[in-house]
Amino acid sequence: MEHLVAGYPIICIEDGLDENDWAGWPALHSRLGGKIQITADDLTCHNTELIKRGISEHCFNSVLIKLNQIGSVHETWRPSR
Repeated sequence: MEHLVAGYPIICIEDGLDENDWAGWPALHSRLGGKIQITADDLTCHNTELIKRGISEHCFNSVLIKLNQIGSVHETWRPSR
């Protein structure tokens, strides 16, 4: 992916790795996160606990939230989640 980012005007990679590759995501973010968006979708599956984990483990610098799948902005942002 580094070669592609260096050679093409890529600004975002969504789901760059397998959703179960929790060891690989921080490495991807470390290598490319300063240059482009590393976006999690399948990794977090709109699950706020997985989003928190991904943030704490530095797995991504953006996350895709599909409100029609989680319910509402309020449900996504609730501090209690």
